[in-house]
Amino acid sequence: MPICIYLDCTHTYNSGLGTGIQRVVKNIVRHIPIVSKETNCEIVPVILHAGNYYKFDDFPIGNKKNNELKLIFKKIYTTTRAFLDFILPKKLGQYLYAPTLGIVLNKFTDKLLFSKKIDPTKKVTINSNDILLLIDSTWLYNNYKLFEKLKQKNVKIVALIYDIIPIAHPEFFTIDLIAAQKEWYKKAIPYIDGYIAISNTVKEELYAYIKSTIDPYMPKEKFDYFYLGADFATEYDETKVSQSFKNNFYNPNTYITVSTIEPRKNHSYILDTFDTLWQKGEDAVYIMIGRKGWKTETLIAKIQSHVNYNKKLFLIEDADDNALIYAYKHAKALIFASHIEGFGLPIIESMFYKLPVLASDTPIHREIGRDKIEYFDLSDSEALVKVIQAKKLRSVEEFTWQDWHKSTKDLILKSREI
Repeated sequence: MPICIYLDCTHTYNSGLGTGIQRVVKNIVRHIPIVSKETNCEIVPVILHAGNYYKFDDFPIGNKKNNELKLIFKKIYTTTRAFLDFILPKKLGQYLYAPTLGIVLNKFTDKLLFSKKIDPTKKVTINSNDILLLIDSTWLYNNYKLFEKLKQKNVKIVALIYDIIPIAHPEFFTIDLIAAQKEWYKKAIPYIDGYIAISNTVKEELYAYIKSTIDPYMPKEKFDYFYLGADFATEYDETKVSQSFKNNFYNPNTYITVSTIEPRKNHSYILDTFDTLWQKGEDAVYIMIGRKGWKTETLIAKIQSHVNYNKKLFLIEDADDNALIYAYKHAKALIFASHIEGFGLPIIESMFYKLPVLASDTPIHREIGRDKIEYFDLSDSEALVKVIQAKKLRSVEEFTWQDWHKSTKDLILKSREI
């Protein structure tokens, strides 16, 4: 049994973000005190700073203004990079997409906008037989020399894997992110004792990728998976939801999506669906909830210039947990049209709040949604139109799913066993 399990939360602590992976990390950390007692094991959330790990008590409170500044800096960076790539010789231009460059700039921006002063008294020493569990966006905070030192001390290192989508589906991502993930898997493999994925689908994809491209002798016993939880960290308080947000749900036929706005989430397919429905005279509302991501300039321009924008078509980037729960409680259905996912957390959250789900027919959605949701075929441009017009909404009244306490405990136990 390990003396202590350390949870690397570096990116979530430093980034100021609160969606996707960051929500998972925060939910896991929130349940550490009780899981630590139940498993009879000390569990400590830590962050990496200047080559050392430090424990912390709370995540910094997000700052909306600084998040907006980060997006501006990112836009300036990508625009400048594209310009330099255009004018520089090809051999020099390729260095603009080196993984190290993007990672260093990302760290610098986070430090500038979100960093808190590190308390030197909180420095921790990871000892022999301890476990370092990498539960965050690990490829953004690499320190292979530190990994090597830890392995020399007989520390077990386990990586939580959310997906390998940038590698398996590079068409949806930027060159530097694809390169960063490929580099991380290749360089980290000598130090990782086990991989725990967030679904069986991801586990199988990861194993196949590593075995076929990095290590043909990789034993499958080093791979496992667990499922994420469905409940929110926030205790729901409807009085904290603004009236302006509530007004968006005036129509009982209001459909929502919850995700970052980026190509693989396939918002354009859904928007095309609602354009068809509106042309057919359907009285329906479509609300996109999520921050802007990458490769979305054309879509965002189309949304903001749409004749129904802020009438029957809404884009909400700053919804907090209370607002999101309100949306789950008052929408007609969640639409999840992703081409590919590692899990599909909004599907589970929706059904947790008894909101029916319409999802693209993919292996991961079938694994998570099972027979409780209605599926549509993305290869058919009219498939979702037909589903909505036919009012094919499956009841989720009897749906049950594990909470974050159970999810966290499963992760900790599997990290010890793998």
